[in-house]
Amino acid sequence: MKARKARLAMAVAALALFAAACCGTDDGDGGDAATQATSAPTTTAAAPTTTAPPATTAAASELPTDAMGLLIAAIENSAVPSVRGEMRLSMAEMASVAVQFATDGNQNRSITMHFAEMTGPDGEGPGIEIRFVDGDQYVQFVVPEGMQGLVGDAMPEGWFTLDLETAARVGIVCPSPMPGGAPTGGVCQLPNDSTFMIEHVTGAEIVGQDDLDGLAVTHVRFTVDAAALVAQTVATLGGGEGAGGLLPFGDDFGPDEFVFDTWIDGDVLIRRLSLDLGAAMEELRGDADGTESDDFADAFASLFDITNVIDYYDYGADIIIEAPPASEIIGDFGAMMGAGMGAG
Repeated sequence: MKARKARLAMAVAALALFAAACCGTDDGDGGDAATQATSAPTTTAAAPTTTAPPATTAAASELPTDAMGLLIAAIENSAVPSVRGEMRLSMAEMASVAVQFATDGNQNRSITMHFAEMTGPDGEGPGIEIRFVDGDQYVQFVVPEGMQGLVGDAMPEGWFTLDLETAARVGIVCPSPMPGGAPTGGVCQLPNDSTFMIEHVTGAEIVGQDDLDGLAVTHVRFTVDAAALVAQTVATLGGGEGAGGLLPFGDDFGPDEFVFDTWIDGDVLIRRLSLDLGAAMEELRGDADGTESDDFADAFASLFDITNVIDYYDYGADIIIEAPPASEIIGDFGAMMGAGMGAG
């Protein structure tokens, strides 16, 4: 009976993690980011307790007036404080994932992923929650109430310890501007830290002023050297292993640049960051060999119809990320997966 439960648990976990490594939620046309709805996003995970966004204290005259200065200042400012947020990663041909996250400003973080197109009766599929606290990492399965009858008691209830090697191997998607972002050394980077992109930014422009759920923001569009950014990502993932291998871009394939959109508030903090990878792939479709059929080109482009939108809120909130109680830790995740794979 234990072997059967381990196999079932491992199968559900593998399915969930596979979905996380290759797919996302549909958020419309990220390329026309200026026309996206600016209301708070709807996700499949339970909404966290939130506080009102901090008041904007910086007068407009105090903000950097040039697009590049504003962008760099916002990226650097946003990497420091505690924050909550949500990410919707959408790949049109695959299932979808919604991610909620929180960080406490002291490197500790909590990340919950739900997979929205995996037979959940209310449009919500299974997921996992990961906590990184004081250098240790923990994971537990999250099963919607409507799926409890399907899974029964086969899904382990409680927390597992998660070693860095296992985390780097199983294809966990981290909240990151780059679709397919995977743990670096087994640890998800801080979701609000995008400073790694700064050195690869090639241009920026202020699109205009906007309203994001009642908050006055400045919309900035910026370009990033695609090959350089992907090369850096692949290098941190050990030569392309892990989820980073899902983005096979390089010198001979892929767009020359990625076009990001971001919305920055009066405190020079990023409130939304989006990337429409499908728009970048359209450029390649236009340059396709004339011998290829339109149907083939469309099908190929659809594989990269990926949009990624991250929303940030509750900057500076009193957020506490704690390790699970010892009484709730039921084993090691890597050992459990190994037992499920080898059970007879």
